[in-house]
Amino acid sequence: MKNKYSIKHLCFLVILISTFSITTANAQIVFPDDVNDETPAAPIDGFVGLGIAAGIYFGIRKKVSRKE
Repeated sequence: MKNKYSIKHLCFLVILISTFSITTANAQIVFPDDVNDETPAAPIDGFVGLGIAAGIYFGIRKKVSRKE
């Protein structure tokens, strides 16, 4: 009987927490209409390929050094 009692409390707690989290998730920040959404604040395009290449290099180097 104790398991059923604790499961009821757990279900109630999950429902209660999910209810409060859903209501707080709906609160959105409203931005003014004069915000320029077309141009990004920080363009991320130059070093992405370099970072991926460096990650591949260091990953292969670490894997090779572990085998030796």
